[in-house]
Amino acid sequence: MFEYSLNGVSLGLVRDTRYKDKEEACPLKWRVISKRKVFYYSSGINLLPNEWEYFETSKKPILKEYRNSLQRYFDEVIKKHIRELAEIDQFTFDALNVRLNKAVVNTVNSAFQIKIDELSAANRIGNASIYQGVKNAIEAFAGDKIPYSAITPRWLVKYQAYMEGKKITYATMGMRFRTLRAIINDAIRQNIIKQSVYPFGKGKFEIPTSGGREMALTLDDIRKIAEFDCQTETMRMCRDLWLFSFYCNGVNFGDMCRFKYSDIDQGEIYFYRKKTFNKTKDKKEIVAPLLPPMQTIIDLWGNDNTDKNVFVFPFCNGCTTEQQLKLAISNITRLTNKQIKLVTKALELPDISTYNARHSYATILAKMRVPESYIAEQLGHAHQTITQNYFGSYSKEERIKYNSMLLS
Repeated sequence: MFEYSLNGVSLGLVRDTRYKDKEEACPLKWRVISKRKVFYYSSGINLLPNEWEYFETSKKPILKEYRNSLQRYFDEVIKKHIRELAEIDQFTFDALNVRLNKAVVNTVNSAFQIKIDELSAANRIGNASIYQGVKNAIEAFAGDKIPYSAITPRWLVKYQAYMEGKKITYATMGMRFRTLRAIINDAIRQNIIKQSVYPFGKGKFEIPTSGGREMALTLDDIRKIAEFDCQTETMRMCRDLWLFSFYCNGVNFGDMCRFKYSDIDQGEIYFYRKKTFNKTKDKKEIVAPLLPPMQTIIDLWGNDNTDKNVFVFPFCNGCTTEQQLKLAISNITRLTNKQIKLVTKALELPDISTYNARHSYATILAKMRVPESYIAEQLGHAHQTITQNYFGSYSKEERIKYNSMLLS
């Protein structure tokens, strides 16, 4: 009844039980699939299981009203736009979003919201959160109805001055401006605004860059952190998790919390960086030796390892959706950042966060004259040159040799 497909694009109405108990009233959503990507669009209707089972034939007045409303939207709006785009082989989700929301895509705010909804529908929760944060920050400065015409070089200069007055770091400013620039670029590609009014670039507004700060600790600093007498169990756990991240190639907490015992094989941990997995064609697996301190930390704070399919650490236990995983990881990362700052403050060391584990890992090995190609491989970076592809990957013995230098 509510199904359509053309040129590799398919449309259907589904009851979305991904984020709610399937026995509760769950939302009906328009599911669009194209080139293995799946997006969901709200219908504004929620149904119980028995209502959905007989939805197409039920004579209940309220269900008939829902059915007629959905039929009109199906025929006159969403199917129409998909057909028009697919017929000329110009279907993209960006194009469909613009068409479905063209009545309201006249402000920067609405463009941000569309992008946030799109990312959320694709389970790219981290990116959606970034866009939401930038949207909130910009609206705090300029309100919730910002026309595209307002975003001029002069407006951007004023916004920068506003952020400087709020003591916002230049790194954060750069992130906000780049995110806004992406929204403007989308608007140009979708013919919402003209290229001639583009406000960024040389001679217009140039996004400020941060010179960066020294974020790497020394090996002596690491030793002091490892030997610190933590005042509480929570502090000790967070300190140990930070050290695990450092010894494990500087792995970020998002990947570390997703480790399962099945990822450990013959004394090494195998994983992919989630941050870059969907952004690169060649998927690069990272292999980190399981050094003795790492095993000690797992034994102390990890889950029981009788089941290879459980998480190594317990922070994501019970999570079944990406949203739940993101929230759990965010919570333990935030807690660790708070506790590790207390440790370094007591030791009179620089103020650090979980990010510094990665930076310190790379910097310490570099200063020990470990080959740059090895460090790049362990961090999950792409090879710097094509020539390096001939060298191949490093052996297990070499990985243990180099990473064990962190224990000296």
